[in-house]
Amino acid sequence: MEKKKARGRERIRKSENRIMVAFLLNMMFTLVEIWGSVVTGSVTILSDAMHDFGDCIALGMAWRMEKISKKPSNERYHFGYRRFSVVAGLINNLILLMGGVVLIVTSVQRFFYPRSIDGRGMILFAVFGILINGAAMLLTAKGKNINEKTISTHMLEDVLTWMTVFVVGVVMCFYDLPVLDSFLSIGMTFVVFAGAVRNLNHIFSVLTVRSPLEKREYFELRERLTELNAFGNLEALRVFSMNGEDRNAEAELVLYEEISPEDMMLLYEQVKDCCKEYGIGQTVLQIRYEVSGMGEES
Repeated sequence: MEKKKARGRERIRKSENRIMVAFLLNMMFTLVEIWGSVVTGSVTILSDAMHDFGDCIALGMAWRMEKISKKPSNERYHFGYRRFSVVAGLINNLILLMGGVVLIVTSVQRFFYPRSIDGRGMILFAVFGILINGAAMLLTAKGKNINEKTISTHMLEDVLTWMTVFVVGVVMCFYDLPVLDSFLSIGMTFVVFAGAVRNLNHIFSVLTVRSPLEKREYFELRERLTELNAFGNLEALRVFSMNGEDRNAEAELVLYEEISPEDMMLLYEQVKDCCKEYGIGQTVLQIRYEVSGMGEES
């Protein structure tokens, strides 16, 4: 048991360290991007600077929430703090959406007031961007929680964006097409929008306690648990996730006859083992008797 707890603490520490390193890399590169947008005149680089600034806020919050979410339950938070990391993900993605609106407005304005673009400068910053964001992506890709997955998705989008910036920079070295920079900025923003909406859908599924099981899996599990209960019937089955990673279940069984403690324990173990086959780590079993002549007993 102590070894298991030690491994858990080590995993948490590594997760926090990965997020912190990604935060420092991203903050450093954001400052470089702001300077680069001034030097090259590229609204695309400015767009990514604002995007990365949002990522810095996300990473900082993720690091803090990652620590808070590992606190044990207490008299106020009976289920613990695991959903704090989900709330952090919600705020992070909303920041990305708001920043994207500002970027689109800025890019549209550039259609009417174009500026000359330094193609060679774009190439230089693109190479630097691919290296920095690629390193941050590889760090967070090792994680399994919702924060690290969200951050890794952001970093992957950044790497793909900088690859596109590299190509546009090469084109700008031969052709004076500042409008291409604005188009790229808008396209990049919509890619960010798509990622944010995808993440928000997952986050809302956790906050609204949507079952992590597919409908087919849910009905299949209900049927199997009903067959297991030879002494009665399955009255209710609730499957939920606390943080988007885990799966928990509450099963309510009705028994129509008294059973021995041994049979009760065997039934519980069978229900728990069956739920584990569907990735459910923790199962709470509630028993209710409906036996003629003895009333109800919980």
